[in-house]
Amino acid sequence: MISVKNEDSVARARYEIERAMLDASEWELWEDGGLAATLTPANLAFSVEWGKLIFAWWDEGHAQSWRVLAYEATGPEIRLQVTRGLARDVRRLTLRDPVRWGQTPQAPRDVVASRPERRAHFGAQLAEWVARDLPGVKLIRATTGTDRTHSVTGNYARLILRRGRETILLIGVSAAESQQEIDGVIATGLVWLATYNQRREARRQARRLWFSLPVDRSLTALERLTWIDVAPLNARIECFEMDEARGALTPLRPVTQTELLNAHPHDAVWPPRTIRGDFWRPRILALAPDLIEVRERPHRPGECFSIHGLEFAYVVGGARPGVKFGVAGARDEASLTEDGLPALGALVDEIARVRRADSPDRQHPFYRLRAEAWLESLLRRDIRALDARLDERFVYSQVPTWRGEERSVIDLLSVDHQGRLVVIEIKVNEDRQLPLQGLDYWMRVEQARLRGEFARRGLFPGVTLADQPPLLYLVAPRLRFHRSFAVVANCLSPRVEAWRIGINDNWRDGVRGHAIERVSTRRETDADCGK
Repeated sequence: MISVKNEDSVARARYEIERAMLDASEWELWEDGGLAATLTPANLAFSVEWGKLIFAWWDEGHAQSWRVLAYEATGPEIRLQVTRGLARDVRRLTLRDPVRWGQTPQAPRDVVASRPERRAHFGAQLAEWVARDLPGVKLIRATTGTDRTHSVTGNYARLILRRGRETILLIGVSAAESQQEIDGVIATGLVWLATYNQRREARRQARRLWFSLPVDRSLTALERLTWIDVAPLNARIECFEMDEARGALTPLRPVTQTELLNAHPHDAVWPPRTIRGDFWRPRILALAPDLIEVRERPHRPGECFSIHGLEFAYVVGGARPGVKFGVAGARDEASLTEDGLPALGALVDEIARVRRADSPDRQHPFYRLRAEAWLESLLRRDIRALDARLDERFVYSQVPTWRGEERSVIDLLSVDHQGRLVVIEIKVNEDRQLPLQGLDYWMRVEQARLRGEFARRGLFPGVTLADQPPLLYLVAPRLRFHRSFAVVANCLSPRVEAWRIGINDNWRDGVRGHAIERVSTRRETDADCGK
């Protein structure tokens, strides 16, 4: 390894590491022989602080910063010797490009089988089953690797098929993938279709897009497909369900929009009755009365305390409700007692010092963690910063929500001055899934509206809700919309009136809505209503 000791070696190390990272869009972080995280350039950084090289990574639930003592960048791996604290905690970390690593002779067999090889095997199986179960379909090409030309990651198998003179694109996802990757296949398929056709003359373009989804794990993807209209891409969609255990590939009929809204088996879930911490509440608020927010915990019956969206304490049930404090992903939890109150005060002071726009330490976990929750907290305080037509009295968070896969995204619900519901989905980093994750919540809200749930549960008091589907606001910093945003968002059904809102990049200083534009101007037809 090359030591990082002085100013020249720090600059050289940063340059060489960043140059080595240019060839991959995804990196696995390995620690002590185990996979710690999967990172993208949006949630890792190498920076120079006080003459030292700092490696930092973060996501919505974790954030870590390490000083780099030595490094080695060879092919698909970047090996680091790092430390933190008072240099007593020295560790070895490895950043690995999973695609290139799987192609190297030195890759251990168990590592190869865990990702690239497993995906290649799945792609070969899918091609075999298509040839067997879909008569008249000829395989032209099959691939599972990352395709940067068509903006497709290596999570999915892609088959180019021919039936007569017709070209068909099929994208499939294995049941071995995470639920997030399974749900993400719809956006990836749309982008693949658009980029594939963009480079070809009309007679060679694909006019059908097929999806292969794993049995019993395809609910979210199927719901999204109900509200997808590929007319802008001049194509049609069909869907298949794959049972890998039996080797069966069977056609699926997506439900219609009417069926989904009126007869869907997964009803919305409303927040449970909140457990209040009346004994501790005034004492906690007194620690930073201008900063601390008290809110209901999503999915859990207890109120929580946060500063700029970073939860640091919450109420737990019992004969006498108690409080636990700490920061998930950065500081261990402890039960609050009289003796522990000074420790809680110190925690609050540290969060208040670091978690602000002019933070003295932007590498600190308290600054990096839960960025979207930070933006959400600012919008709850001033929702009119997005759109002056919104009613500042009503800003709800994840009401209603639903059980199932845990989501880390933020959903807000408001209403405009005409009584029309407004669903707000926000992101602070580039995310291809933004339009479809917003669509997920839009569906739940529209279901609840049609059933009269909002009036029955006492939400929006004094407001007569309009008899119209909700608006969908898709919000991100102006330079943080994914490059494929337009492709995916333009495929939303015309029944979903979606708007793109770009906010200022320095939103921590205060949110300012800038460009507000309609995603699609296509009109809804009778066919769309019954789709």
